[in-house]
Amino acid sequence: MKTDELLRRLALNDEEVVRSAIADAPRDAARVDVPLDERTVALVRLAALLAVGAAVASCRVAVERARAAGAGDEQLAAVLLAVGPAVGAARLVDAAPRLALALDHEIEGVDTPGPGARRA
Repeated sequence: MKTDELLRRLALNDEEVVRSAIADAPRDAARVDVPLDERTVALVRLAALLAVGAAVASCRVAVERARAAGAGDEQLAAVLLAVGPAVGAARLVDAAPRLALALDHEIEGVDTPGPGARRA
């Protein structure tokens, strides 16, 4: 499916395409050729989760997928820095402990949410 057709169908809330886009493997379901490698897709998903304030459990799944695709902890932390200008200081500071927990790191002296928790 070409990019313009994909975007048109998403904008029109085409049920099949939307369902495919939010599935774990959107390439298979919608027969959409995503011109990104698996590591990049995993890093972008992590960035989106951090940007919207997703729970630690969701971030952990994204971290595991990114690691499986070859991303290291430095790259995973760099994702947080990359989204900083887009999300602002408050969201950046809020996301840091969730990412730390997803990476199985403890941050001493910082209140962190419990596993699966979502901070306001």
